[in-house]
Amino acid sequence: IMRILLGIFLLGFILRVIFLDIVPPGFNADEAALGYNAYSLIKTGKDEWGTSFPLVLKSFSDYKPGLYVYLAIPFVALFGLNELSVRLPSILLGSFSIILIYFLAKELFKKELAALSAAFLLALSPWSLHFSRGAWETNVATFFILLGVWAFIKAFSNHRFLWISVVALVASMYTYQSPRVVVPVLVLLLIIFYWKKLLVRKNFLLIALAVVLLLPLVFILTSTAGLARFQGVSIFSDKGPLNPVHEKRGQHQDSSSFWVKLLHNKQEAYANNFLSHYLDHFNPNFLFTSGDPLKRNKIPDMGQMYVFEIVTLLAGLYFLLRGNFSNTKIVFLWLMVAPLASSLTYQTPHALRVHNMVIPLTLISGLGLGMLGRKLSNLTKSVRYLVFSAGALIILFSVVTFFDRYYLHLPKQYALEWEYGFSQAIAYIAENQDKYQKIIITDRYDQPYILFLFYSKYDPTRYQQQRKEMGEDKFGFSTISSFDKFHFRPIGREEIAKSKNTLFVGTEEEIDENQVPLKVINFPNGRIAFKIVGT
Repeated sequence: IMRILLGIFLLGFILRVIFLDIVPPGFNADEAALGYNAYSLIKTGKDEWGTSFPLVLKSFSDYKPGLYVYLAIPFVALFGLNELSVRLPSILLGSFSIILIYFLAKELFKKELAALSAAFLLALSPWSLHFSRGAWETNVATFFILLGVWAFIKAFSNHRFLWISVVALVASMYTYQSPRVVVPVLVLLLIIFYWKKLLVRKNFLLIALAVVLLLPLVFILTSTAGLARFQGVSIFSDKGPLNPVHEKRGQHQDSSSFWVKLLHNKQEAYANNFLSHYLDHFNPNFLFTSGDPLKRNKIPDMGQMYVFEIVTLLAGLYFLLRGNFSNTKIVFLWLMVAPLASSLTYQTPHALRVHNMVIPLTLISGLGLGMLGRKLSNLTKSVRYLVFSAGALIILFSVVTFFDRYYLHLPKQYALEWEYGFSQAIAYIAENQDKYQKIIITDRYDQPYILFLFYSKYDPTRYQQQRKEMGEDKFGFSTISSFDKFHFRPIGREEIAKSKNTLFVGTEEEIDENQVPLKVINFPNGRIAFKIVGT
C-alpha cells in the first residue's frame, strides 16, 4: 500500500513541477511581491516598506498575511530570487497534501481503497494542481487546515496531536485571509460536536498556547490594516443590493413605516446576497464545466473538478449517508463552512478564496470511487472487466483532456492575465539601462514596479530610499510611481516623439506603429505583449 501511495505522491509532485517554465505562462505581481519581500527581509530584515519582520505585509495596500513569505525565505536564500524558489513552498505543501488526505481519509472511512482513491484524485485534481504550481498562499493555507483536521481526529486516540492541530490551524490564519473566517467557525463546530472526546484531559497549556498564537492575530484583525482588505472586497461595500430595497419601499404609500422597513431592509438584502454567493460555490457550472470566472484562477473550458466526478461525488454522498463511518460529520462540517469567507465577498464563485473546499469534495469523491471499485468484486468476471475498462477509459480521457487544456492551451489563452513578458522586458532593460537617463514602463499590466524589483533583484535598501508612492485607487490598492530613473505610468504616443534619451516599454496600443522598436516581445499566441523603443 505504501508503494502505491508513494507512486501517487510522485505522480502528483511531477505534475506540479513539470513544464513550470511554460505554465503558468508568466509570474504575476502577487507572486513577485511574496518573492521580493522575502528577498528584502533576507537582505535588510525589513519588507519593501521598511517594516521589520512584519506579520502582515502592506504590499499593494492589500495587507498580505506574512507566513508564506517566511516559508519562502529559506528557498530564496538557497537558490536565489527566482520564480521556482518563490513557488517551492506551494509546490511542496501542495504535494504533501496528497499524503495527508490519504491519512485523513483512512481515519475517516477505515477503507484503504477509499483513502488511496482520495489521494489519487487530489494528485490529479485540476483545482489542487493549478494552485500548487504558483506561489498561492491559499494552497499553503489549505495544507495547514488539512493537517489541523487530521491531527484533530488523531487526538481522539492520542491527545498530544491536539498540539499539532492547534498550531496548524492557527498557521493557516497567518497564511491567507479566508481561513480567518473559515477556521474559527470550523473549530467552533468541531468543539460543539466532539466536546466529549476533547474533555478527556484538562488542556490548560493547550488553551494558553492557542491564546498566545492568536493574540497577535487579534490585534491585526482589529487594526485599520487588518480591516482594509475585507472592506475592499466585502459584499457590504457593494451598495447594489440596496437598490431593490429602496425601490420596494417606494412602492408602498408610507415608505417610512415600521412594517415597510421590517419587510424591506438592508439586513434582508445582504442576507439574500450572501446566500446567493454561498450557493454559487455549489453550482455545477463552477464545479464541473466553467470554473472560476477569473482567467488567472481557471483552466480553459473546464470546471474545478472533472466531469466524471459528478458520479463519484454522488456515490460518495450516498455511501457517507448510508454507511457506518466514524466522524463523517467532519466532512460535512468542512464542506458547509468552506465557502463562508468567499461568500462574504462580491466576486463569486471564487476558486482562490474557497480553495480549501477541494479537500472535503475530494474526500467524498474518493470515497465514492473507492466504494464503487469495491462493488465491482460483486459482479461477474466479464461484467467486472467491462465496467472497469469503461471507467478507466473515461478517467483517462478526462485526465488527458485536462492536460491538453492546461499544459497546451492555457499558456496561449491566458498569458495576458499572468503578466507574460516582464522577465524578457526587464532582462532587456538590465542590458541597456546605462544608455538612457529615464526608463518608462507601462502600467497597463498589474503592478509593474514589483515585477521590475523582482526580476532585476533591485537592492532593497536603495529602493526603500528612492520609492515614490501613488495614492490608493478606487479599489483600495496602492502602487509605486517611480524609483531611481524607472517610472511606471501610461505612455502617450506624442511624448515619445518629444522625448530624448528615454527608453519606453509599452503595449502595442501605446507605441506608434511608425516607431521602429528595439525589441518586440510576443505572447505565446503571437500577439504583441511589449514594444520597446528608445529616443
